[in-house]
Amino acid sequence: MLNVSLTPHRDFLPADTPEQRLFLMMKIRPQAEAAQSRPSTTFSFLIDTSGSMYEIVEGNPQPTGVTYTSDGKQYDQVTGGITKLDVVIESLKKLINSGRLTQEDRLALIRFDDQASTLIGLTPATEISQIEAAIDQLRQFSGGTCLGRGMEEVLSLLGNQSMTSRRALIFTDGQTIGEADCRELATQFAQSNIPITALGVGDYNEDLLLHLSDTTGGQCGHIVSEPPSSPQQIAIADFPNYIIQAYQQAQTEVINNIKLNIRAVKGVNLTKITRVYPDQAEYPLTSLPYPIGNAAAGDDTIYILEFAVDSRTSSRARIAQIGLTYDIPGLNRRGEQPPLNVVVQFLAGQTGAAQVNQEVMGYVQQRNIGKLVGDAAKVADQNPEQAEKLLETARRMTVKIGNNDMLESLNQASDELRKTRRISDNTRKTVKMGSRGKTVKIDSDINEQLSSDEAIRNLTGT
Repeated sequence: MLNVSLTPHRDFLPADTPEQRLFLMMKIRPQAEAAQSRPSTTFSFLIDTSGSMYEIVEGNPQPTGVTYTSDGKQYDQVTGGITKLDVVIESLKKLINSGRLTQEDRLALIRFDDQASTLIGLTPATEISQIEAAIDQLRQFSGGTCLGRGMEEVLSLLGNQSMTSRRALIFTDGQTIGEADCRELATQFAQSNIPITALGVGDYNEDLLLHLSDTTGGQCGHIVSEPPSSPQQIAIADFPNYIIQAYQQAQTEVINNIKLNIRAVKGVNLTKITRVYPDQAEYPLTSLPYPIGNAAAGDDTIYILEFAVDSRTSSRARIAQIGLTYDIPGLNRRGEQPPLNVVVQFLAGQTGAAQVNQEVMGYVQQRNIGKLVGDAAKVADQNPEQAEKLLETARRMTVKIGNNDMLESLNQASDELRKTRRISDNTRKTVKMGSRGKTVKIDSDINEQLSSDEAIRNLTGT
């Protein structure tokens, strides 16, 4: 049911050389029978109903002269205009009235502020009147921000569902209390194969949302209330289309619950698993088997597995064996991939060891753009010169790869840093969340040829 291929970044590694890195590209594509199936979907929407969600983002509001405090901030009460919560409500209603959902698609709606509750449990998406009534209840709540309580509700609803394409979509505009609880819950989401689509607008914690999406193999996005200044931003007015697209994506994921089993020989250790296409996510190495998400029909899903390899004598050796298990919800079937061997030729001297596979290294390079962007954002306030160097390195990599959307965001951040000696919160969120967004497919003849150890170290930090 799956076509799987393994490609190392080198056909040869030098013998008798300690502390080497091997980058292994794993491509997965559903075969025809699986690709033609249609999985049911099980979606849970987790919506922030804290007081700041009533902030006006569109329209022509008129002040009433009344002020109030919510989430520790003071607001002026107004009439007219459209709030963040109004946009969410409109978006959810557009989804269920889009005609794209069937009786087999189920959704649930959970709200959270300093408390959390399920407004409607898993319900067939064709029960439009019931779901709309639940959506309208979102306006009845207000308070602080405690995301973890909402995540617990989602896990209790989706955790025991099987043979269905599951996903949680989180929409928040604030900093949550209990961040450590959220991170711990993300591990449970990953073990249950529930990807999180984490969407933030306003004063949210992008590092937390990135962690939630990364850990679970989901997606993340930066929503802006003003017109977007970068392709990496999502206009709040486009949010209805975004959640429809998110649902459509889940409908294409015909292979679910992929788990990776790997056995490496002594002196070889798996150090990192990253999905690098069609978008990026880094999976935690907690316990075997490692959950690595889902695969959509009609395209490759591509991973980079990074290994640390200790010194070995000249030989041709199997250094690891890889196995995969997975679900095919549309066929109500489980599948297992026969074990795949990772075989490497170790050569005395450097002969043949310097030639690298350009496609594999292109994905490694693309993976590391996110780290460079994150490092630049951390040091920008204290060391803008260092941040500028990091962004310039990320920009050069992005030019080489051809990811024009990411390039535009990086250019904006670099310009802002040169002019103001800092990176604003909004720009920081855009580039950090964008670096985990859609990636580009790498051609095997990527622009520059990489041929030296120094070039690989520059790209990978090893």
